[in-house]
Amino acid sequence: MSSISSGSSDYDDAPPGYKEAIDSGSFVSPSDSGIISQLDIQAIGYDTTQALTGNKLEDIPVCRVGSGELEYTSIRLKKSSNSCALVGGSDSSQTPLISTIYRWGPGRRPRIKILAPGTTATVEQAINSDHLVCEVVQVKSRNMMSRTQEFKTSFGTFEWRYGGRDERKEASEASSLLVLERTDDAATALAGNGGKVGKHGVPVAQLVRNKELRTQGTSHWMGGNGGRLIMNLGMWADDKKTTTKDAEAFIVASCILMLKREAERFKDNTIAAVV
Repeated sequence: MSSISSGSSDYDDAPPGYKEAIDSGSFVSPSDSGIISQLDIQAIGYDTTQALTGNKLEDIPVCRVGSGELEYTSIRLKKSSNSCALVGGSDSSQTPLISTIYRWGPGRRPRIKILAPGTTATVEQAINSDHLVCEVVQVKSRNMMSRTQEFKTSFGTFEWRYGGRDERKEASEASSLLVLERTDDAATALAGNGGKVGKHGVPVAQLVRNKELRTQGTSHWMGGNGGRLIMNLGMWADDKKTTTKDAEAFIVASCILMLKREAERFKDNTIAAVV
């Protein structure tokens, strides 16, 4: 895998769209000393036709901005299920790092399994087995009507939420903005005195979707399509238990979960509108 950019030295030479997306008052700025990572999540999502015909989302490639190198792939076990596993882009054995399991039925929330380092398992085992050494993260909604999702992990508590109008405007006039914030008590201290505080906690990542940064071939009117994922991993730079690569993989997997939930809402709403 390619390395994660450290500090702000790469800021001036960043690829097109990076400066505009990252220079946001609600996220990070070029003066921040964090470790900045940026990836393109190339999810196609649903348009109205796909939603009505029942076409399903395929595997999702995640590429490093600048080099274009494949960093991760989210692999689905079955086309009839959203359950998936995140593998390293350069790993020919496709050993899962994280799996996400979706379950049918009211109140059956998704869950994420973060596999222990060195665990050897297939994609099928990572999704279906209950006997692997892993951390299980239960995904919860803030409330019944909220799209905000909470993730309590051993390395912090996080929330993915949709950014408001002002936040979208700041983030390069994004048509859609997903914001990840760390909300546990340790977050502010780890962010430092100069750390920014967001709506619910310390901002860690943004998925920016606008004309320039959303997945090529998709539009504002689609559900679950990808965009530019920008992460500040500085709070894990000196962590002895969780590396920046561990944190990055979790952020990618949880962001893809948000996109899949968005795609399913889009499909359900589209079908309901024509029934």
